[in-house]
Amino acid sequence: MPDSGRSEKIRNILNYTAFIAMMVFYAGTWTFPLFYHVTEIYNSLIIFVCLTILFIANIDIREKIRERDLMLPVLALTLIIAVINLFLIGSRKGCILIIADFLLILYLAVNIRVTKGQRKMLEVFFLIMFISWFIYDRAFSYNSNTGATVTVFTFFGGMVMLQAIAEKKEIYGFLIVISFVRVITLVFWHLARGAFFALVLFIFFYYIFPAAWWKHKKIYRGLILFATLGSLVFVGAYVLIGSTGYNIKLPFFYKNVFSGREQIWLEVWEILKTQLLTGIGSGRELKSFFEYNIHNAMYDILAVHGIIVFAGSLMIIWNRLIKAGEAVDTGSRKKLCAIAAVFAIFIESFIDMDLMWADYSPLLLFLLLTVFEKDGAEEGAAGERSVKGLNHG
Repeated sequence: MPDSGRSEKIRNILNYTAFIAMMVFYAGTWTFPLFYHVTEIYNSLIIFVCLTILFIANIDIREKIRERDLMLPVLALTLIIAVINLFLIGSRKGCILIIADFLLILYLAVNIRVTKGQRKMLEVFFLIMFISWFIYDRAFSYNSNTGATVTVFTFFGGMVMLQAIAEKKEIYGFLIVISFVRVITLVFWHLARGAFFALVLFIFFYYIFPAAWWKHKKIYRGLILFATLGSLVFVGAYVLIGSTGYNIKLPFFYKNVFSGREQIWLEVWEILKTQLLTGIGSGRELKSFFEYNIHNAMYDILAVHGIIVFAGSLMIIWNRLIKAGEAVDTGSRKKLCAIAAVFAIFIESFIDMDLMWADYSPLLLFLLLTVFEKDGAEEGAAGERSVKGLNHG
């Protein structure tokens, strides 16, 4: 049965509320360093509240049960086991929000009914955010690595609308060229390896990776496996090679190829191998690093929450990435841009936690919503018709 005009209106109000709250959070975080430092300990909770609003607005649990939506019970069971594990090992409980936010974004991206106006609002917002960093580099107000990474990631979001503008008039393609020049310059200025890696990956997936391959079942699923399980293979290979003492200096950057992550990953493994089922939790003191940061998103899920939660998370990730491949229209530059950015962030998170960091969550959700975008004009018209029907009733 189609939604009534009233329920459609409520959904739109809740969607706008959550999206605007996320935009305020993202803009505040990456425009005002004071805001960033004040909200840093609450960032996962802020995003969780926004995602909960979106869940309430867009998910009818009874309908999902009737549809036999397997991912809903997988999501619930995975998060329940994660909470139980944290109590069993006496870990800090706040880390549940990190994985909850990440899995909720993946689950909701397919289900959120976004109107044309909401999409345009998000597209304009990320373009404005990129323009603000284009004009004024704030990297040293945070730290050079973070500043360069947010520049590149916000560029990914801004590219969605830049590409749409360039498609209407080819001459506007010069805006994309200028943006690339500025971003590359900033990345090298700040000597940020992760940001450079993410940018190179995006260029590869968007401009070099053949568009038809996104629809090639074997190639695309191989890419999904590489972006997820390949992350753990990378950890193992990195530790093994690093343990031999081999090292080289990265060209253009100030660090060696092996600069400490191998020590973190090995130390974590030594603890994890005795607690594979439950994980080792959060907040541990590491000898190899001054803070508990595993610097690898997939390894973090496995290490913090254990192999059962990791398996449940993989089911959700694989399901959503497979659906993303099905949703991609190779004739839509916006969608190709968005999925290229998603995979760039996944693979960049072989060496960092950016895929799961709450401060970047609004961007990840926006990119996935772009990939799963339907005809906004039809949705908007349907919403207007239902509201008019209610008014005339």
